[in-house]
Amino acid sequence: AGLTAAVTVPVVAFGKSAVEATSTFNESMSKTGALMGATKDEMNQLRDAAKEYGATTQYSASECADALGYMALAGWDANESTAALPGVLNLAASSGMELASASDLVTDYLSAFGLEAGDASTMADMLAYAQANSNTTTEQLGEAFKNCAANCHAAGLDMQTTTSLLGQLANQGLKGSEAGTALNAVMRDMTAKMKDGAISIGDTKIQIQDANGNYRDMIDILSDVESATDGMGDAERAAALQSTFTADSIKGLNLLLNAGSDEADTFRDALYGSKDAAEEMAKKMNDNLNGDIKACESAFESMQIAVGEKLDPILRKC
Repeated sequence: AGLTAAVTVPVVAFGKSAVEATSTFNESMSKTGALMGATKDEMNQLRDAAKEYGATTQYSASECADALGYMALAGWDANESTAALPGVLNLAASSGMELASASDLVTDYLSAFGLEAGDASTMADMLAYAQANSNTTTEQLGEAFKNCAANCHAAGLDMQTTTSLLGQLANQGLKGSEAGTALNAVMRDMTAKMKDGAISIGDTKIQIQDANGNYRDMIDILSDVESATDGMGDAERAAALQSTFTADSIKGLNLLLNAGSDEADTFRDALYGSKDAAEEMAKKMNDNLNGDIKACESAFESMQIAVGEKLDPILRKC
């Protein structure tokens, strides 16, 4: 009786939990493999990555498997997905987002900016830095990207320039999808009113295109608009801007001008130099008891999976 209470019951309970954890993990991996059309070797690669990061981060192997599933939905292969996973994990940890949501954000907007899976860590670092140094969150930036990323990319803005401008709008109180809509409207009107590669602000012509027919740097264009309206009275300035920009874009433009092109340029430079920001922020955010508990739970699940994988072939034959 003593052996039953002290040994048998706990061992059986652990075995049951190990089988359940392994079943959940295997189900997630099967979905990911099916979506990706993964070969046996690729499945082993994906499983190893999910288990490795499940054992060494606050996220469980099953959560890592779900994140890989979102990458499969984006059309990424095993090499791309396993390379991107560390950046996605750091982004989720540093932003407080659910891991699957962070994976969805990265896969969606890397594509929108014409980037590849190998740029996932760069995006994670940039978004983490932007959240820490402007009045917005990673989730709000994702909402903004939804409304402007593709069009900004088409107009020659890279990920850092777009994020810098969204950060300036956020600092002025315009955030999330509204900020994305406003920035998109600014780009739309600027393009629509362009004649011979330039727009008119009062008596000043401002070049939007360069000699090769490509868009000039957006922050340089904002600087030229600032110079063109410098010294104007309020009414004169409003009239000069309204000759090019419409009611749904002029609010965003005024907020960007209020923030100043120099601020946008400085912030963009900081975003370019934000390497390792997501990892450093994730470490700081999880340097507490709750973070330790999460890491312990993930490591314990990894141990359960290691045991469950020994039992799984036997149980599947039953």
